[in-house]
Amino acid sequence: MKKQRLIYFSFVYLISFLLAQEDVSIDIYGSIKDYQISSERYITSNDGRIMINVNVWGHVNNPGSHLVYNGVDLASLISIVGGPKKGAMLKRVRVYREVSDKNGKIVYVLNLKKFFDNGDRSGFISIKPNDTIIIPQKFSNYFINQVGALNTILSLINLYIQLRPNNN
Repeated sequence: MKKQRLIYFSFVYLISFLLAQEDVSIDIYGSIKDYQISSERYITSNDGRIMINVNVWGHVNNPGSHLVYNGVDLASLISIVGGPKKGAMLKRVRVYREVSDKNGKIVYVLNLKKFFDNGDRSGFISIKPNDTIIIPQKFSNYFINQVGALNTILSLINLYIQLRPNNN
């Protein structure tokens, strides 16, 4: 009886394993595209101007999704979001496209330090609808901010040790 049960379960396991090996193709791009929030690439304002949504993340004063004029340049966009915060890493600003360019690129890494130093706009690219711009924070700035938090915690521990009742 045990031998028959073992053979039966082995057979069921083998059939399940073989059926699981069936080639299944899923159109991931099509299914994601159906649910994208950014399906509207261009929006017309009340005064007839063409507007686009652009996402700005990272170490800026007002990160988030912003509705801006079509054709906005990178300097104006950074101004709209309130500029970079102190400690922003301007040498490695990343721009992610929703749809690839004519040359097939989806990701750009820009050096905006040249612009902030001498106004050189040669490294700018055009802003497209639903672009996501990420301005990272310098590690040194992040570290200094974290040291401040660690200093506060250690000060509280020191205060507790100094004020606790002496049980000796």
